[in-house]
Amino acid sequence: MDGLTVIVTGAAGALGGALSFQAAGKGYNVVMLDCDRKGLEAAYDRIKEAGFADPALYPLDLAGAGPEDYQEMLKAVANGFGGLDALIHCAARFEGLTPLEQFDPSEWLMHMQVNLNSAWLLSALALPLLRESGAGRLYFMLEDLARVEGAFWGAYGVAKHSLRALTSQLAAENSSSGVQVLGINPGPMRSALRSRAYHSENPATQPDTEPVAQRIINLMSGGEVPDGILIDLGTG
Repeated sequence: MDGLTVIVTGAAGALGGALSFQAAGKGYNVVMLDCDRKGLEAAYDRIKEAGFADPALYPLDLAGAGPEDYQEMLKAVANGFGGLDALIHCAARFEGLTPLEQFDPSEWLMHMQVNLNSAWLLSALALPLLRESGAGRLYFMLEDLARVEGAFWGAYGVAKHSLRALTSQLAAENSSSGVQVLGINPGPMRSALRSRAYHSENPATQPDTEPVAQRIINLMSGGEVPDGILIDLGTG
């Protein structure tokens, strides 16, 4: 897939940034999407310092984005790079463990918008371009679902279970289209999101995101053949 085009959502985050770096290192055209402009710029600088080609930064807040925003972005990507070959959903919102009865309604809606609704909408609009690629990739970052169905995981846990169902439906609907749809549990990683759930944990005890990103890019490039549509990288 050398020279092909990849969109990474949540690209200012730990895993999204690592995936953008690894994809750029492969020579891909990387479109980095996130609402965190400062984080995007830091991730951009890291890629530039490594001597890789400039990624394209696309600041966008998924909590408020609508169909026209995604259509505008996809049109810009298609015009600028000639198409789209992969879409990797890393964007996530999680503000901490909260009992469901205490969850603020506006926060619930925002969590569901970022963690689930935006993934469906952007994927649905991007599928025509991914099919045109001939080797399209559509990847969703999942979770250890047995863990996040427990107490206090709130809208984040509900959204991750729904995202798993979305992955399965899209995989079934695109099984003969040439688009590879995967749901990936990256496993425990050193990240700000994890720190919000495990306050007493020393982040240094958790694996770095780079090896996980390398595995995902290897799957994307065909260097590793997935065994099914659900991939658990947390088990090695």
